[in-house]
Amino acid sequence: MASSSLGSSIPAPEAVQLLVSSLADDSSVVREASMASLRDIASLNPLLVLDCCYAVSRGGRRRFGNMAGVFQVMAFSVGALEKGESDSVFMGKLAKIATAEIISSKELNADWQRQASGLLVSIGTHFPDLMMEEIFLHLSGPATAAPAMVQILADFASSDALQFTPRLKGVLSKVSPILGNVRDIHRPIFANAFKCWSQAVWLYITDLTSDSPLDSDVMSFLNSVFELLLRVWAVSRDHKVRVSTVDALGQMVGLITRTQLKSALPRLIPAILELYKKDHDDALLATCSLHNLLNASLLSESGPPLLDFEDLTIVLSTLLPVIGINNERKRFSDISVGRKTYNEVQRCFLTVGLVYPEDLFTFLLNKCKLKEDPLTFGALCILKHLLPRLFEAWHSKRPLLVDTASSLLDEQSLAVRKALSELIVVMASHCYLVGPSGELFVEYLVRHSAIGESDHLKVRPYNITYGIEFGLPSLLLFI
Repeated sequence: MASSSLGSSIPAPEAVQLLVSSLADDSSVVREASMASLRDIASLNPLLVLDCCYAVSRGGRRRFGNMAGVFQVMAFSVGALEKGESDSVFMGKLAKIATAEIISSKELNADWQRQASGLLVSIGTHFPDLMMEEIFLHLSGPATAAPAMVQILADFASSDALQFTPRLKGVLSKVSPILGNVRDIHRPIFANAFKCWSQAVWLYITDLTSDSPLDSDVMSFLNSVFELLLRVWAVSRDHKVRVSTVDALGQMVGLITRTQLKSALPRLIPAILELYKKDHDDALLATCSLHNLLNASLLSESGPPLLDFEDLTIVLSTLLPVIGINNERKRFSDISVGRKTYNEVQRCFLTVGLVYPEDLFTFLLNKCKLKEDPLTFGALCILKHLLPRLFEAWHSKRPLLVDTASSLLDEQSLAVRKALSELIVVMASHCYLVGPSGELFVEYLVRHSAIGESDHLKVRPYNITYGIEFGLPSLLLFI
């Protein structure tokens, strides 16, 4: 590899310049080797690499064939700089080269643009005000440059919340006035930016410092943006706009005023639930937004819950069938998304259960009694997950759960039998089973440990045998 030949010595500037020129070689092998060598050198002397890259970058894409590679090396080199190792004048020159290239084309996601954006983000970690001033110049310029500039600010917020968040007011003051003129095709970029900015604020508040950046001016901007997104963008005919907007609103719900959140709930909840009707691929995003909404509405320290349990039944009824999405996945990537969605659904129900434990318990048992497979399977999975977490609140209702579980022992659905087997194990470990009922459930697990091979093909083998392997020892303690 290139790094082994360099050791700790630094090549002469001419050699570095040759490596930079080789980034535009016709051979991909040469380009990759040059890139690796330059990264090694940049870790030892980033300014040398930056000087050589700057020399070739002034001509732009028209004079150098691989500006994406140059910007990538420059971004890495800036990231390798020690504090105080470079001056703002030189960083300003690099920032202007990057922005000039970005706005020279109407493209928004070309490789060289992404790498140029990465360079600006790297510069921002050392000189955030300088980088933002350069961005702001182009935000107020031609409309075609605004989406790219906003995307850079979103990337910077995700990369460095500590430095971005105190400057949020300046960003909002520049971006808010142009939101009304943003075209549908660019709205997902702006919505994603508000999502990233909101996440940065949450990280800043919860993990990095106790100082809140949300003064009256910032709150005014956020409330105005939230209303625009909810009133106009969330009902767009463009599916991508609706999805990205719901994603952004889900991150903003904890930042807006409590009064505005309460007035927004009748419109926001249907906008989120609408996403479940279109495509399973949107279920994870919608559920994450729902979880944030439930937290902000039910668990706020600023006052009582903003939603009664009756208001939540449509939400919970929509979420229950989503539990089964994970069982329908075939590819590994789909299974991963399904598992994440499953976990988010569980978090939603737990949030509701912390506020309305008895109502939720009754709701879940009633869904089991309907004996509709998707609802029964979902309710059993939720009960299994919440039983240890709401043990005290549900302790007096043990007989009701035992009776409900007993009524499902003859169910034929493999998914339901799997979920019931796992629930029985959890019930046993929390002293829900005593005497004859324990014997009944042991018999159920033993019987289902002998499911045939043809049935195994329909569900993962460990799902049913889990009960016999791990449940019987627990059950035997109570009979």
